[in-house]
Amino acid sequence: MLDSCTPFSRVVAKLWLCLPALLLWAAPVVVPAQSVDLLKYTLQSLDEVATEHDLDQYTGKPTILIFFEPECSWCLRQTRVLNELVASCENFQAIAIGVNGTRRALQNTLRRLRAEFPAYQISRTLQEDIGEVEATPLMLLADDTGAFVTHMRGYQRTEVLVPALENFVPGYCA
Repeated sequence: MLDSCTPFSRVVAKLWLCLPALLLWAAPVVVPAQSVDLLKYTLQSLDEVATEHDLDQYTGKPTILIFFEPECSWCLRQTRVLNELVASCENFQAIAIGVNGTRRALQNTLRRLRAEFPAYQISRTLQEDIGEVEATPLMLLADDTGAFVTHMRGYQRTEVLVPALENFVPGYCA
């Protein structure tokens, strides 16, 4: 069938066949609405005791929630960048949230991440509010009141992350 077509129409036909895969690849990121308070949730810690913590205890500083999952090599790199930022910026904090894995798998991944900030397992309520986290790392930035500011998907180098944070939360690293 494609042999009787012009070269241009053959290309269009081949692209049409690839359309479902392209649409899946370019699927929009589901992020919370501007009015969502990202620190209103109660999550279970990923330590051995598995205690529940209210995230509202982190109100008062701009916060990045980094979502990670088992077998995410980019999450390891992103955690290193966030460890450096947390160590150098008193006016900023990070929280790791494990998704798409069993508790044991998330704990094993957390040990490899070596996050120098708190880590929790996603709750059903938070999962419902933000939607499916299909790829990690995914970072949601909240201002000092916990209100959603923006999101960043994929690995962000320090040279990219710092100006972006400064743009959305001026003085975050004062």
